[in-house]
Amino acid sequence: MSTRSLLPQSLKFRMSSVVILLVLAATVIVTWLALVMAERDMKAVIGRQQYSLLSAAAAHIDEQLAGKRLMLATLAEAIPAGKANEQTIRHSFEAHPSARAEFSNLVVFDKQGNMVATMREELAARQFNVASRPYFEQTLNSKRGLISPPVRSKISNLPVVVLTHPVIDSGGDVQYVIAGSIDLLNSDFFSQFNNMRPGKTGFMFIMTTEGILVNHPNKARLLEHINARPGKNTGTEMALAGFEGWVEARNKDGNEGIYSYKRLEATNWIVGVRYPTAEAFAPMSALRQTAIIAATAFAAVAGLLSWFVIDRLLAPLERLRAGLQSVRTKGGDISQLRTGRKDEIGEVSEALYELTAERQATQDRLRESEHRARMIADNIPALIAYVDRDLHYRFTNEHYRYLLGLDPKDMIGRSVAEVFGPEVMERWRPQFELAMSGKPVQLEREGEELGRHMHLMTHMIPDFAPDGSVAGVYLTSVDITERKIAELTQAASEQRLKLITDHLPVMISAIDSERYLQFGNATYQRWLGLDPDSLAGRPVSTVIGFRYYEQARPAIDLAFKGEVTVHEAHARLNGAPRILETTFVPDVRKDGSVPAVYALTHDVTRAREIEAELTQQARRDPLTGIANRRQFEEALDQAIERVRRQDSQMALAYLDIDDFKTINDTQGHGAGDEVLKEFALRLANSIRATDMVARLAGDEFVIIFENIRQPEEVTVLAEKIVSAIAPDFRFNGKTLHVTTSFGVALYQGGGETSGGLIGRADAALYETKRRGRNGYMIDAGRHAEALSAVSATR
Repeated sequence: MSTRSLLPQSLKFRMSSVVILLVLAATVIVTWLALVMAERDMKAVIGRQQYSLLSAAAAHIDEQLAGKRLMLATLAEAIPAGKANEQTIRHSFEAHPSARAEFSNLVVFDKQGNMVATMREELAARQFNVASRPYFEQTLNSKRGLISPPVRSKISNLPVVVLTHPVIDSGGDVQYVIAGSIDLLNSDFFSQFNNMRPGKTGFMFIMTTEGILVNHPNKARLLEHINARPGKNTGTEMALAGFEGWVEARNKDGNEGIYSYKRLEATNWIVGVRYPTAEAFAPMSALRQTAIIAATAFAAVAGLLSWFVIDRLLAPLERLRAGLQSVRTKGGDISQLRTGRKDEIGEVSEALYELTAERQATQDRLRESEHRARMIADNIPALIAYVDRDLHYRFTNEHYRYLLGLDPKDMIGRSVAEVFGPEVMERWRPQFELAMSGKPVQLEREGEELGRHMHLMTHMIPDFAPDGSVAGVYLTSVDITERKIAELTQAASEQRLKLITDHLPVMISAIDSERYLQFGNATYQRWLGLDPDSLAGRPVSTVIGFRYYEQARPAIDLAFKGEVTVHEAHARLNGAPRILETTFVPDVRKDGSVPAVYALTHDVTRAREIEAELTQQARRDPLTGIANRRQFEEALDQAIERVRRQDSQMALAYLDIDDFKTINDTQGHGAGDEVLKEFALRLANSIRATDMVARLAGDEFVIIFENIRQPEEVTVLAEKIVSAIAPDFRFNGKTLHVTTSFGVALYQGGGETSGGLIGRADAALYETKRRGRNGYMIDAGRHAEALSAVSATR
């Protein structure tokens, strides 16, 4: 048993259910929208706050690094140039005890890279050389201190960052290099920074602009590239590309988070923070569940109230239903259907009363009609019967008694074989099977039927059910023993032909050699309002109109010469414009003469509309709605032909969008499609009515400028395009600055083809790109004297 069968099917239940669902849907939708907007605003607030805190942390790290570099500079000044040795250097270290707190280790190297002194006494006896280290070489070459990328220390084998400062002698040469290291594993340099993490699962991290991790909660990843793990984090990719600020992105595990990035001023480090979205919006999720529960409760209360209100409102309708049931099942008086109310229910009750009264009257007329039909059938001198699919009689007339001596009533319910015997049934079986397949059967048969020799003309007409199947067969048999079989055969043939032609959705007629109609089918009545019986003997020109006849006359003349011709014309049928296609088929005799031509007229309006629609779709760009390459090529050839014929001037502009691939890569292909549509719209709005803009492919567009009176007009048109594209593009709440580069080629006449003109415009486009994009270049061609090659870039 289905769920639907278990639920009440009353109108009250359905209306109350609709009210509950509508209230629930409206409450849930409004609540959901409010929460979505709140989440969006909350996300922006969290992102801005997080970025502000990160900026403060970045400034603090910059200050720490600056202090450490200042400490190294102070130590360098304290070391006596040219007189330093390990003892004097260690004495300088001891004179600055704060250096021990600033660095994990302090080491002095000579200019050959050999360790001269170290702050850590346990390492003093060991020999180390850092001449091959990039930070040492860069300090020697630049004679300036630096902050190295994170490296693994040769001394401690730990991941460190090295700060250097040179000791310059009186000759201006580097004598020593002081190097202070920050232990990335054990130093408390990042302790305050790490303690600023958001929430319970958020974390802070630092990487270089090359992606090498300097600080990370997972210490095993230090010195590792940020993208060493498989997958992609769009926020990290943006930060490495120069982005600063906050953004929502998925990490490589697919979990969303709010990321903020800030670059340090002191070195090429990027400080970042991740706050998981699920943790940030946990309170909002709980609020959403509470709101849904409240909405459901509100809908339930509204449903109960609606049930009581609807029950009161539908009470008159329930009384009307009971009255109608009484009339149907108990034969009650139909006057009880009248409620006397003046509202909509009263109007319905009055309509039901009138319909019921009309139905009773119709049933009375039907009974009278059946009685008359029975009287007519019983008195027609022909056998009339109805046989169902199982070949059992369901109706027979009285003529069976007169002609064959059979009681019509005894035949009802019996099969043909039971009434006439198996031999007769087998003789008529092919005709019954043909009629049951949906084809009407007409035949004449001469033979013995129940001991009598008769010549019968029989018709079997299929009875089609509403679903298209054959429910049975209407059967009529006429005794034509005393008639001429040839005359009856001819009459039956003409009747069948007329029946077929009158029911085809085609105007069919015959035209004689004098251009007079011989006949026309019933479609003339449906299409032109002309009685088919009045068409014979009338001139064709008076039937279809002289103007249409003159248009079709060449096709008719060719048909009388023995050719099948087709003519198409526009006309109005029943007040509506239609397209008619007429096929003229000659009646060619054996001697080659054509005494008549048959005209078959079809309504092909819908087919032509579909063809026109398909043709138009093939000439438009589906994304932007402007012309596509196919229409552009046709229009360009036509424009060149007009220029040659009118001795006028035209130009072709070839455009593309600067850095469109970058837009697709950073903003997504959906944003790229929005840029293409907006770009096409601005081009279309910036050209004249005589010009045409088209999209060739991707971000390539072209514009055909016609009716150029002076070559200088091209510069004005080009500037209009630049001005149209200059304003920022806005979509989905984002603002994007889009520029275009294009080349314009003036048609130089002569034998220049469309391909040559396109090539010159394309070359001008690439010259614009070579000169810096965001501008245009004009190839004046033979108009170089009036307009020298013009280019403009921004």
